[in-house]
Amino acid sequence: MATTSFDRPSTRPDEIHALLTGVERYNPQKAGVLEDYLERQCANSDPLSNHDLMANLALLKMYQFNPDLVNLDAIRCILVKALISQSQSDFNLCLYLLSDDICKDASIGKLLVLRDYLEGAQFDKFWKEIYGAEDDDEGSVVDDIAGFDSGLRRLIIGEITSTYQTVAVKAVETMVSLNEEAVLRLCKEYNWPVDGNGIITLPLKSENKAKNTVIKENVKFEQLTKIISAANGI
Repeated sequence: MATTSFDRPSTRPDEIHALLTGVERYNPQKAGVLEDYLERQCANSDPLSNHDLMANLALLKMYQFNPDLVNLDAIRCILVKALISQSQSDFNLCLYLLSDDICKDASIGKLLVLRDYLEGAQFDKFWKEIYGAEDDDEGSVVDDIAGFDSGLRRLIIGEITSTYQTVAVKAVETMVSLNEEAVLRLCKEYNWPVDGNGIITLPLKSENKAKNTVIKENVKFEQLTKIISAANGI
């Protein structure tokens, strides 16, 4: 059975689950409890269990109801977690709970740019925007998020296998921001054959199969007679 972002993660403690399903879900006095839980999510590098959308939405809702509690760093972390979620709607669900003033924050604005790059499959720009130039001392918006790079690569690999039947190793290097040796290890891990010209053959799936398209036009009899009459008049 497929899971969704609203299913209970295996790492959600009973205390948090009771809070989210009880009457104190939006109790502002519990904001600190959810912020502590968010820190634990960020410290967990496993992309399959380190994202609890329901808990993070509850925290954002508390901030919405109680602007004095707003923690911009917590919001940044929530958005970063949602950015690399397997569900593409998670980021927008979080975004809907943020005020215009919050969205004007520099770090939040940068995450919006990253979201656009990811949705547009501009992966090379995404990596450059995250880490900037090598001599750039400014911190990254994904700091303190364990396993971000691996989670992002997992997401990109899903896009690659849904889009291509064959793809060059060099192209994958750019998309996942890895060198040739690391990409070849990746191919071995996923059992992707690579030929002597550096072309990877990806498994066929419903998303990347070529499909025949049949275009039908329904022309009414009245329209057909007008077309014939016009043709005869030429």
